Amino acid sequence: MTLFKQIALLVSLMFLLLASIIVVNDFSRTGDFLQGQLQTTAQDMATTLGIAISNSSSADDEATLEVLFNSVFDSGYYSSIELVSTNGSVIHQKSQQISVEGIPGWFLRLVPLQPAQGSTQVMKGWTQLGQLRLSLHPGYAYSGLYTTLMTTLKWFAVLFIAAIFILWLLLNYLLRPLQHVKQQADSIHRNQFVQQFKIPKTLELKSVVLAMNQMVSRVQSIFSDQESTLMRYQQLLYNDKLTGLGNRRYMLEQLQQSLSSESSFHGSFGVVKLVNFEHLRERHGYQIPDQMALQMAQLIGQTWDGFKAEKVARLSEDEFAFLIAADEDTVVEFIKNIYTACKQFELFNQYAQEVYLAGGVSALETGQTMGDLLAGIDYCLSQSVSAGPFSIEQKVSSNLDLPKGKMQWRVWLDKVLNSNRLYLVGQIAIDNSQSPVQRELFIRVQNEQGQVIPASAFMPMATGLGMAVEIDKSVFRLISEHISRYQGVPLALNLSASFFERAEAQQEFAQLLLDCQQQNVQLCIEASHHILLQHPGMCRQLSDRIKKQGHQFGIDNLDLGQPLQLLQSAQFNYVKINANTLCGMSTDEVSSGFQALKTLTDTLGILIIAVAVDSQELFDQLNKLGVKAMQGNFLNEAVRIDR
Repeated sequence: MTLFKQIALLVSLMFLLLASIIVVNDFSRTGDFLQGQLQTTAQDMATTLGIAISNSSSADDEATLEVLFNSVFDSGYYSSIELVSTNGSVIHQKSQQISVEGIPGWFLRLVPLQPAQGSTQVMKGWTQLGQLRLSLHPGYAYSGLYTTLMTTLKWFAVLFIAAIFILWLLLNYLLRPLQHVKQQADSIHRNQFVQQFKIPKTLELKSVVLAMNQMVSRVQSIFSDQESTLMRYQQLLYNDKLTGLGNRRYMLEQLQQSLSSESSFHGSFGVVKLVNFEHLRERHGYQIPDQMALQMAQLIGQTWDGFKAEKVARLSEDEFAFLIAADEDTVVEFIKNIYTACKQFELFNQYAQEVYLAGGVSALETGQTMGDLLAGIDYCLSQSVSAGPFSIEQKVSSNLDLPKGKMQWRVWLDKVLNSNRLYLVGQIAIDNSQSPVQRELFIRVQNEQGQVIPASAFMPMATGLGMAVEIDKSVFRLISEHISRYQGVPLALNLSASFFERAEAQQEFAQLLLDCQQQNVQLCIEASHHILLQHPGMCRQLSDRIKKQGHQFGIDNLDLGQPLQLLQSAQFNYVKINANTLCGMSTDEVSSGFQALKTLTDTLGILIIAVAVDSQELFDQLNKLGVKAMQGNFLNEAVRIDR
């Protein structure tokens, strides 16, 4: 029961008690007064009528007595009048049946008033004619008393309603700071920190508001301190000091995570090399090469033809690497745009005879080793350097039987979607007690030759052709069709960038949420950190929508090289971080890195799930760090779940 209802109930009881006391007391006094008034009135009327009869010249005449008796009857609630002689015989008598109208029977029973009696001696000269007796009915008193009661109750009702309304206004005003305190608590639950600047004057409320403000400030301070620690950790471990880009260590960790079978990133790896950069530094010192490196960092970080590099790093002084969620041909065009823009810079034109650009591109393939990828891209760069300035070489793809051109890719993807060759595999994440936390879903395709093609092989081209949203819709339908198999363990579903950029998949997604609700299946909806940073508004809307329906929301591939304010903008249940990244944060060099991350996530109530756990060594180290949930091939393989 709310405070207003409790106080309103207390006020109501007080009003009822007060009204009862006043009414009972008023009735008691008024009843006694009216009873006395009736008796006095009856006696006065009897005396007056007796005098009138005595003064009449024909006091014993029936007609005269009838006229006198009628005049009395017409003036009030008189029930009977009789004139009795001295010998007991009735000289004249008149009576009538009195009914009280407009007054309920319960009131008459509640207030018992007795009829008033009046009597007097009637004389005729010096001779006693007889005795006059008169009976006055209390109907008039009942009428006045009932009217008084109704008036009193109406005023009490008006005053009661006015008092309740004033009480509501007063409490609403006085307790408004408590509403703000509740909003502060709710905001903390949503990972937001709100201060209440209007301090109430009521001492009790003032102390509560000040205490809440102090708690919010402390929680926000913890969050800010840990975020600052993480930022220092990022700069120390992952940032290139000159350009502000990621360093070689950062890119290697991103590549390792992108190459794992659990990765949601599907795209290509590109490298641009400043050929003869070292010779330029030997001839002209540090200033000109550093300016050239800064200009290259600026160019690679820009958006070209609608594509923007997700991860950018300076591998060495003369090599810049990046990851893009696109196919190899698109990345080649991306690098060509960089070449074109580079030629517009005066600095590059001035030293064009001494330094030039060369590029290499390689697709990321699930299961590919880091060594193979780097060896392949180094070979591409060497070939590109040999081919001359502003050349680009592509690494030959794997043995998978895949289309070669965009038209062939479109036809192939249409066949895949129309022939229902997409299927799902799932890998379970477990906690420290080996209990399942969630089952992450991945899509696969089996081609005509029976080869299993991972998403990393076809999703970049599907994205470039604008068909990624159709694949999303097919995945939603696949889950709905086999939803009865999934009860017990929440399903983790990774949303693509197309889902946030286009509205076509919203209807199927809404149907999926409804199907899961009906089948009592919980979803863990997630998207990569990079995608969520690009769509913060939709991220908040999606979080609210998912939470209201009882599902979870998480960040896949949390990038510690990016600002972490996103963690405050929406209610996240978990974040997924590469196991090697977590273990790297616990080294003596930056031992506070992991502790800052753990404090930050614990403060916000966010679970850390380590992914790509592929060895006993990683598993043991994560256990020592206190990571509560893990996922990877070492723990269990991804298996097909629609059979």
